[in-house]
Amino acid sequence: MVNSAAAGRIDHACIDGRYVVEARVAEGGMGQVYRARHVTLGKVFALKVIAPTFAEDDIARARFNQEAKLASAISHPNIVSIVDFGEDPVVGAYMVMELVEGEPLIDDDAPPLSIRRALELLAQIADVLEHIHNAGIVHGDVKTDNIMLVNVNDGPRRHQAVRLLDFGLAQRMGAQSKQVDGTPQYVAPERIAGGPASFSADIYALGVLGFRLLTGRYPFGGDVMETLMAHVNDAPPCLADVRGEPVDPAIETLIQRALAKDPADRHPSAAAFRYELNAVMDMLALTRRRQRGARTNALRRDAMINNLFEASNLPQAVLSIDGQIDVANAAFAQLLGSDRTALEGTAVRNSALVDCVPGLMDALREVYDAKRPAERRVHVDGDEGAALDLIIWLTPLAAESVHMLVRVEQS
Repeated sequence: MVNSAAAGRIDHACIDGRYVVEARVAEGGMGQVYRARHVTLGKVFALKVIAPTFAEDDIARARFNQEAKLASAISHPNIVSIVDFGEDPVVGAYMVMELVEGEPLIDDDAPPLSIRRALELLAQIADVLEHIHNAGIVHGDVKTDNIMLVNVNDGPRRHQAVRLLDFGLAQRMGAQSKQVDGTPQYVAPERIAGGPASFSADIYALGVLGFRLLTGRYPFGGDVMETLMAHVNDAPPCLADVRGEPVDPAIETLIQRALAKDPADRHPSAAAFRYELNAVMDMLALTRRRQRGARTNALRRDAMINNLFEASNLPQAVLSIDGQIDVANAAFAQLLGSDRTALEGTAVRNSALVDCVPGLMDALREVYDAKRPAERRVHVDGDEGAALDLIIWLTPLAAESVHMLVRVEQS
């Protein structure tokens, strides 16, 4: 039985005989976070204990323990690591995390970030979500308050990296919940209507986060009910209108797609969002160099891109919308079991790829006509029982062509 009266006073207490509490550093609805030192190791950690008001609530304790288990099952450089969790007779459920010291992703009254800075941070967050989703976990509460910026030393370079802090609303994909959880400004329309938590709901929250970084505001405001109803019924405002200056249409398309009311109209995965974001960032970098008129730099960049294309171990090709393989790298030729010189200039319909990816020819035309990237996933049974999953990204290019990138995963 937890001593509820004592649970709220744990300064300098020794939790579970191992962690000496030194100071409180944060407090949320479900728990309190303390700076604590391991008795034997002498190492400092962040120790989160369940809030005293929930210490005797079986449902709340089960959720707290689920947070610890789900977070501890994920390892990623941009996710705070869970190193221990358990029950203490005084404070009840607790978990121990690495202590992260940094700064908020964005302050409440902060102006919009620069386009470059906002997209760079959004790219890191999309990478984290892709990793979480690949583990079969829905985060459920992607928002600025759950993301911190920390300084990272990478050899002689120093940069800031995002760290995702809180898995309090995380659950396994497909888990049924009768309660609509989340922060009102970030909740997807289908969740408000009673739908289950899903990867697509995380993509919606990622769109809200992108809107927030680029404009300094949320797409929908007002009191809680007004905000929720706006998510369901209202179209998000244009980034340029809220930011007060022009925003490239490709950025507008990226964010508005993530904020689509219908989950089927959003990016099919965090990886697809990241892929489109990469294409946008590449395009903007190319535009800036052309505007500077630095022909030498542009030629150097073209050579660098060409080398990256050639050296990449990810199969890549440029296809015309009628299915001709205009350019392919060595990895793409190897995937198709062909010589690259023989492959380029031939029709993709004559390759094994069409058999593996039903509707590929139609997809090339659809992607080009829609002027936005798309993702296809196919399962391929190989020889001797081997099986592969192919994740194919298609991005429209100029001159009626499409860039194809393939990631191959073992089933």
